[in-house]
Amino acid sequence: MGKKKWIPVLLAFLIGVSAGVLFVLPGFQKRTDVFLQDFSVSRDGSAVTVETFSVGSMGYIRAMEAKQTGGEIHCSFYGTFGGLNSRFGAKSRFEIQVDDSAERIYFDRGTGSDQLVLERDAGTGLWTSPSPLPQ
Repeated sequence: MGKKKWIPVLLAFLIGVSAGVLFVLPGFQKRTDVFLQDFSVSRDGSAVTVETFSVGSMGYIRAMEAKQTGGEIHCSFYGTFGGLNSRFGAKSRFEIQVDDSAERIYFDRGTGSDQLVLERDAGTGLWTSPSPLPQ
């Protein structure tokens, strides 16, 4: 093959790789604009289901990762695959496993401190939101 025939092949390869990166990359980015809309607690108290929404003008949420450190659970959220405003795999409801030691649930804000969204009342054991939920 001559040198000129390799140029279209190389160009097609680079376009394909670029499109693949644009399709996959948003799914690995953390969303720090996620807020609590509503929540419910399972009958046995072992799980809290959170209904979330994103205030960003573009993108959707696909996954949540919850890590417990002592009595605190910190939740990080991730965007969907498929481009900047894709709904591919979008979810808004996530279940958080809680044990008796869990006292507070935080959402990742991307800055030094996360936002407290739920806390367990020490007297009653019921989960409450420290701020009013949107209607």
